Amino acid sequence: MNNPDGTLLRGSIADNQFRFFACETTAIVQHVRDIHDLYPLPSIFMGRLITAAALMSGELKSHLSEVSIRIDAEGPLKGGLVIASKEGMLKGYAFVPQLWMPENRDNLKVGKALGKGTLTVIKQTWLNAPYEGKIELLTGEIGHDLAHYYLQSEQIHTAVNLGVLIDKKARIRAAGGILIQALPQADKKLIAQLEENLINTPNISDLMDMGLTINQILDIFVLKELPWQISKTTPIKFQCHCSKERFADVLLLLGKEELQSMKEEISPVCHYCNTAYTFSKEEIEELIRSLD
Repeated sequence: MNNPDGTLLRGSIADNQFRFFACETTAIVQHVRDIHDLYPLPSIFMGRLITAAALMSGELKSHLSEVSIRIDAEGPLKGGLVIASKEGMLKGYAFVPQLWMPENRDNLKVGKALGKGTLTVIKQTWLNAPYEGKIELLTGEIGHDLAHYYLQSEQIHTAVNLGVLIDKKARIRAAGGILIQALPQADKKLIAQLEENLINTPNISDLMDMGLTINQILDIFVLKELPWQISKTTPIKFQCHCSKERFADVLLLLGKEELQSMKEEISPVCHYCNTAYTFSKEEIEELIRSLD
């Protein structure tokens, strides 16, 4: 499978008073839209969720660590799940990929389609027990809720700007995001200035569609006269590690009796990449024999 990629930037602002993460995710979001046949509203939702997870992955420090963001909501959109690794691998899926809303601008509002719900973040380091934080959705527009999560669960003052632009055929024209966090020594006046800058920044995806890079958006609109520097650039891409062997291991967990009840071939599908793995009747019988 061809794995489209993007870029994640990590850097500092004003002599390490702030840290920032910024990413371009257009090709990744398009790939997820394609493999899951996402309708317009789920495309925008998943684009924001994928971009948010990519930004959060910049914090991960230990090898093989992961961060997942899950939205569970009462509205027709229901939510979705995205997992991002320290190595820049992203995967995820929407709970209702083919949700159709009438064609008007109000019905492309993610928060309205989510309604009441929760945002859950799980950080897995593989060395320690997973850390889990959960908040109630405030707006459902993802960026604002993620900033609220950081303040409530990790006591970090954070500003987030996420953008996804689609055309009339739900193709992804541009997707990206910026996350800025105040460190303990940050000047309160600079915090207010950066917040104002972000509020006054045009939609990131519109700027990207006009040809501006994430670096240019940071320099011209978000950071302006403030000194800043990039400390690390990481490639990011969609990557699912499913395989027929892994699905076989899961089938074995069903036990001999359950496998014997399967009369015909089966084709389980991976939630993350939508790949189907067909097991013939003979292959199922072979799995049963392996349990003897």
